[in-house]
Amino acid sequence: MMKNEITKGNKDYSFPVEQTYTKEYLQKNFWRCLYTTGEENLHYWVILPQNVKPNKLEPINISELSLINIGQYVREDNSPYLEVQVAYEHDNYEMNASDWLKKKLAIMGEEIIAERIIKGKSTGNYIDVLCKKNVAGTNIISRYTVLKDYNNRKGGANYFCIKATCEEDSYEALSLTMFQIVTNWDLIHKSDWQMAELLTPFMDEFVEPIKFFVPHSWEAKYNTNTDNSFSNYVFEHTIDGKNKGVINCFFYKTDEFENAETLINTQLDRFKIIDDLKLLLTPVEIVEIKDIQNPYINTLYNIAGTLDSDIESFHANVTIAVIKTSKGWYYFESIGPKPNLQNNYWEVNKRCIQIMINSFNNLKFEVRYS
Repeated sequence: MMKNEITKGNKDYSFPVEQTYTKEYLQKNFWRCLYTTGEENLHYWVILPQNVKPNKLEPINISELSLINIGQYVREDNSPYLEVQVAYEHDNYEMNASDWLKKKLAIMGEEIIAERIIKGKSTGNYIDVLCKKNVAGTNIISRYTVLKDYNNRKGGANYFCIKATCEEDSYEALSLTMFQIVTNWDLIHKSDWQMAELLTPFMDEFVEPIKFFVPHSWEAKYNTNTDNSFSNYVFEHTIDGKNKGVINCFFYKTDEFENAETLINTQLDRFKIIDDLKLLLTPVEIVEIKDIQNPYINTLYNIAGTLDSDIESFHANVTIAVIKTSKGWYYFESIGPKPNLQNNYWEVNKRCIQIMINSFNNLKFEVRYS
């Protein structure tokens, strides 16, 4: 995992991101706990305070969250309340672990008060997040982090989270301890592939030789109804026979369009055939070079928004990315379900276009600032 971190804090609560405990203090006050129950790919280790011991280790299904809790640890003395839990979910499709956890937090009604996004080199985004929730009149503070690992037995990935929890009045005194817990754990038998899917290389030579990766569950189709001015591919994500996401890719030579706005407006003209279509998009944003992870992309534009039609009962999320090289324009347009609490289709679609952009002419997933 690369150390590319984006932190958003809250002045009312400390959010340590560097450990200041001495080695001697850690050795005296913490112990290494090994979880080796059940399937091998669930085994993990975690560093816990000496006064925090296992309470429940048998798997507990939390149906409303689609999670399985595989570890609960609580303080065993009269010190301030501190609890640690580890849970996971198996999913067949590739997502950012950060997006996966944020969905769970929304379902639980957790208020995010500080967060740190950590960008993986090829495996997507992770998150370290501080939350607050009122439970029976008491504010509870929790800090979460996530892991993701390929499931060698049945494919897909196991998405894991760890949670350290205390009461608000005790949080400042326990903040470094909670930070120590949620940043010092890992899988014992971690695989060599921390993604839910294998990646399929895609290649095209219409403008120039290009290549990028696509998750294996996405199917590429070439649009034969094109002239010689552009090349068009459609990537579809079909689950149980139903389409849950589409990414349209259009490749042009640079002299076809004067600027990105003209290219984008030309593409969006095709939506005008729907009479009541409401297309709401953010302004075209050129991404600063320091924020482009892929070192082989120097010019990148982003747009996001929604598509809605009451007549057609069509409501969708739209994400557009445009890459410009010295020879070509590369337009990527993702259309799929809006963010919701019922499924992960939005998260899966977001991750697919992210993989396409980060691997564009960069199949080794090199990073600009590693």
